[in-house]
Amino acid sequence: MLARILIIEDDSFSRDLLSYLLASAGYTVLEAPDGSVGLRLALEGRPDLILCDLQMPVVNGYEVVRALRKQADWRKVPLIAVTAFSMLGDREKALDAGFDEHISKPIAPETFIAQIEAFLPPSLRALHRHRR
Repeated sequence: MLARILIIEDDSFSRDLLSYLLASAGYTVLEAPDGSVGLRLALEGRPDLILCDLQMPVVNGYEVVRALRKQADWRKVPLIAVTAFSMLGDREKALDAGFDEHISKPIAPETFIAQIEAFLPPSLRALHRHRR
């Protein structure tokens, strides 16, 4: 079974692109248009990995990661910031807040899946299955 991946992103174009790439690789994709809905879907859907924008209305990405990391069950789930915040210090700020990785937008579609799969166990990876 491939991973379930939650995308928390308020920009519909970015959310659609991430969803398309992940679904094309065979992943089950859950989508949330803001951090509040994202937190609810995370708790209900139990994704294997979460991609989260940082700047969103209602609840921002930093609030999402802090809320999830407070709970022991969520300390092992990879959370990756996918954001336009790519200035000096932004990556460190995201990692310090509790994210496992920081990917700058615009993403590189040709390497995006491999970047994400580095955080998944081999049994949940699409590329792993294609290489057999």
